[in-house]
Amino acid sequence: MRVSLGPGEPAEAPRGLDEAWPLVGRDAVIERATAALNGPSRSVLVYGASGIGKSRVMHTVAERLADDAWCVLAASGNTALSAVPLGALAPVLAGDPVAMITAADEPVALFAAASAAVRGIAGGRRTILTVDDVSAVDSVSVALIAQLVETGMLRLIATVRESDPVPDGLLSLAASGDAVRLDLAPLDVDEVSELLTRVLGGPIAHRDAVELHRVSHGNPLFLRELAIGAAEAGSLVAADGLWQLVGVPVGTPALRDLIRARLRVLGDDERDTVERLALCEPLAFDEFARPGAPEALAKLELRGLIRVDESGARMRVGLAHPHYASAVRDSIPRLRAVSLLLEQADVVASRPMSPGDELRVAIWRLDAGRPSDAELLARTAALARMAHDRRTAERLAAAAVAAGADDAGTLLLHGELLWSLGRAEDALATLARAEERARADGGPEELLAAIGAARADVFGGDPLGSARGLELLESLERTLPGQSATIALSKAVLLVNLEYAHEALAHVESAAAVSGDSEFEQAVLQLSRAMPLATLGRSDEAVAAAEHAVAFAKGEHSVIPQRRAEIVHAHALIAADRLDDARSTVIESLHDAIRHDDELTARLDEFLMGRIFWQLGRLDTAARWFRDTQGGAELHGPKSLREFAICFLAILAAEQGDLGLARGFRARVIEGLDVDNSVTALADAWIAVGEGRPDAAAATILARVDVIEPRGAVSVAAGLLHQLARFGARTHARTAAGRLERLVAASDSPAVRRRLAHARAEADADAAALRTVGAEWESIGHLLYAAEAFASAGQAARADGRGREATADLQRAASLAAACEGARTPLLRFSEGTEPLTPREREIASLAAQGLSSNEIATRLFLSPRTVNNHLQSTYAKLGIRGRHELQA
Repeated sequence: MRVSLGPGEPAEAPRGLDEAWPLVGRDAVIERATAALNGPSRSVLVYGASGIGKSRVMHTVAERLADDAWCVLAASGNTALSAVPLGALAPVLAGDPVAMITAADEPVALFAAASAAVRGIAGGRRTILTVDDVSAVDSVSVALIAQLVETGMLRLIATVRESDPVPDGLLSLAASGDAVRLDLAPLDVDEVSELLTRVLGGPIAHRDAVELHRVSHGNPLFLRELAIGAAEAGSLVAADGLWQLVGVPVGTPALRDLIRARLRVLGDDERDTVERLALCEPLAFDEFARPGAPEALAKLELRGLIRVDESGARMRVGLAHPHYASAVRDSIPRLRAVSLLLEQADVVASRPMSPGDELRVAIWRLDAGRPSDAELLARTAALARMAHDRRTAERLAAAAVAAGADDAGTLLLHGELLWSLGRAEDALATLARAEERARADGGPEELLAAIGAARADVFGGDPLGSARGLELLESLERTLPGQSATIALSKAVLLVNLEYAHEALAHVESAAAVSGDSEFEQAVLQLSRAMPLATLGRSDEAVAAAEHAVAFAKGEHSVIPQRRAEIVHAHALIAADRLDDARSTVIESLHDAIRHDDELTARLDEFLMGRIFWQLGRLDTAARWFRDTQGGAELHGPKSLREFAICFLAILAAEQGDLGLARGFRARVIEGLDVDNSVTALADAWIAVGEGRPDAAAATILARVDVIEPRGAVSVAAGLLHQLARFGARTHARTAAGRLERLVAASDSPAVRRRLAHARAEADADAAALRTVGAEWESIGHLLYAAEAFASAGQAARADGRGREATADLQRAASLAAACEGARTPLLRFSEGTEPLTPREREIASLAAQGLSSNEIATRLFLSPRTVNNHLQSTYAKLGIRGRHELQA
């Protein structure tokens, strides 16, 4: 589904949230159930938690059977009627339910009457009986259903709620060899994202799909109520066609009432246990001190209300779903909550405590309004940060400062935590106070250097702030000569931001000269080396340095954050064209960052995903990641990534031929960024190409290369020159090749050599060389570059009179371009003899190339499967291929 992505366009209010939601992620189970009932199976039982979609699946199967001329009968269980004989089945089979209920004591007569009723209703058609919540059906109806199925009068599909038993009367049927059991799993993140996108009418930020998946546990009912609640609260908003959460999803009163109704049947001991868990989870089994707690826990486990974790040294217990905790907390009177929190804190504090126990006790006392002493709060804030719980850590650090711990170390900790949460202005203010306090107290130089490095890091998150950060660090160098190593490493980061690779590496090596040989110091140095080395085009060294740092960061008690090390590793992998490796690293890092509220890491990961898919040639997918980056940066920072993401959105729009959209994005970039920035230069160049001004585009690229090449930014310069070769003019490709030859001499990077080979082949119009380059690009997943190389090979072959070769090259180019999500670059101009794909054919071909079935494509694009197949057949004919398998190839 294509959604308008115009810059600055606010999306409409969510439509259809209160209507029936589409069924997503259930095609396989529906197909299996339908095939089973059309085959030898007499019964299908659908199992799952409340709200998971059991009834929707059952009714969808029944609708498909009805389309095949089956007779569909529908019954449902009802706890209130479970004691009434035939309470479930009589209304379905009898025109006079009372008469059938009266005959319930005569089994033979009852079966005869029911059989006759089924024959009369079905009229010779095959019959399916749907039963919702079969565990709540009365025993007489259950027995009669079993008889009707066993004798072949009808077939059965029924739902069974999680933790409910199958009725005794159906056990033999459920255990038979032809019975089918379907267990509905929660939706995964991608399915949640697809469902929300379809309901909202536009894409939702990936990080928010992950968050909604986490809090809903993939339960469609919970997800629906959360989305409605967020929309009603104004915390689900959209701009530029992207939906985002700007607050915590709290759900609707209907969701809370649904949960409370399930908890209403609990006894006093069970209720006490649930309330403790709602406030303090997880708790170890031996931390439930109240008499009767073990028995209550056993009952709660049987009800499916708690989860038991035995993976550690101690058995731990938590509530089965996050919204159970929210619903229960909302219902606990404040004084009762304070009493429970303090009581549980005293239970844990009465025993020898681990650092983790200290953290829990501090949080509980803070929640109760009785915070611990300032020193303990500061210590536990540091523990929470080590546990990657940044939001809790910031809360504890703020409480420590409020309680009197306004020493420079605690203020530094608080400032760093604020920055990790994206609160740049608050972080700078806190760090300024930390520096004032450190100087007033005569703090050690190490502390002053750490505060200065933290401030410089925050400055670097501003689009124009790296130069300011460098000025700060240079002033510190003069006043803190003994801290040259720390300051040099911080300067190296900012210098890489500004593409001064030679100077950045020189600072790292100056720090290495005065550093020790400990594993920690060497890991820090290797982490600091990786980015300058990658920028210098020394890709193998960069990857090796980053891998060294990542290996250390993964060690126990490492103080180097693993995910930050992996981001550097991903940068090095991208520079080396190892995009699949980079993608797997980044997506894992992103999900971890979302779980731990690490906004900075999340933004960097989103931006890297955009870069990866851009280089892969998946332009729509890349645009979605850059929109995620833009939206997240506007809400949580850092501001610099907002600007870079908007520039890439302009580049992508230009590559897709939408010049107006590209100009709109470029106009939103802050003034001054284009003074010294490669991404703005590339955006300007692509827009110039779209305007028919390739010479101006070339001048922009070459001017930028002239600036950054002396700085050592080899990989960046090589990327820009390769873009120049893609602008469609052989003279520009020749210029690019000449400049790239100079860069290859200074670099050991296969990525730089690959770009030189492509530029040279374009300049020479060498069909054979272009095919070789195209095959190499294709082998590493760069499909757009591969498509362009084969398109140019086809044009060159045709110019040389080799028509058959030209046709084959152009067909291969078209097949590759079909997976590039609307790419319309100058090199993809096919000859008149090759009919181009329509936008709809490209869209469908791209989805098919990703492995989606015709039914899945039809559902996503709101088309019929027949229409999808017609488009695919047209695509195959135009590309000269025989089927989907060649499209994927």
